[in-house]
Amino acid sequence: MTLTKTALSTAIAGAAAAGMLLVGGAPVSAQPAPPPLPALGEQPPAWAPPKPAEVWIGQPVVWNSAWGGRWGVWINGGWISLTSNPVTGGG
Repeated sequence: MTLTKTALSTAIAGAAAAGMLLVGGAPVSAQPAPPPLPALGEQPPAWAPPKPAEVWIGQPVVWNSAWGGRWGVWINGGWISLTSNPVTGGG
């Protein structure tokens, strides 16, 4: 009886481990999505504040006209603003 219980528990553990390998065992090496088109940079207007930096955390600092316009970076498809809105002075 003990041998049967041990063999059964070993078989269940082995099947569970094999299932985990099949579901999540493949290495994930996907590249992040390319940034949206504005990340390539828009031409800043004449009234834009000075550019705070050329790069931030390895990403180019670009002008984005959304939200009244501001300098920032696109990282993994998301915008990180580095300046406040020059029109309203708000965030």
